[in-house]
Amino acid sequence: MSCTLPIYSRPGPLAQQQEQPPPPPSPSISPLFPSEESAIIATTQGFLFALRAKSRTDFEKHCVRAGGMTLSPPSSTTLRFCTIGSFVEHIAALKDDIDERIWDPEVKVHEAGNLAAVWAPFRAKINGVVDHVGVELFVLHKLNGEWKVTGLADSCQRPTEEEMTLD
Repeated sequence: MSCTLPIYSRPGPLAQQQEQPPPPPSPSISPLFPSEESAIIATTQGFLFALRAKSRTDFEKHCVRAGGMTLSPPSSTTLRFCTIGSFVEHIAALKDDIDERIWDPEVKVHEAGNLAAVWAPFRAKINGVVDHVGVELFVLHKLNGEWKVTGLADSCQRPTEEEMTLD
């Protein structure tokens, strides 16, 4: 979403309020270089691989345990909040097979702050059956030259009949 006027700008006299072209994009949001976008997406995919593998070691490669998560269960249950570390411990203890996939990720980067976000639809299979679908938001920071997941939020629901067939 873009805004053509700064939030706190004051309109000038009526004579100056003629339609003007929108300002150029903010220089603080940089266009992505393919390698940077690939590294960001690879980090989110690595996080999802760690989820499938239920591997503490793989999670450590791709995230910061002190980061936060907001999870929205598919039922009418209230939001759940936890650290990434407590989520990792919960997942590592599960016996069920988990296969969560994202597609069509949208990536945004603020280079000056080494901050990125990935917004993507997802589907999660539990023991081979689509259990829930929705949207995930990954927050990443570049630490010591590497992108790490520092936050995650999701919004999910039970799948429709059509979504039950998602691969």
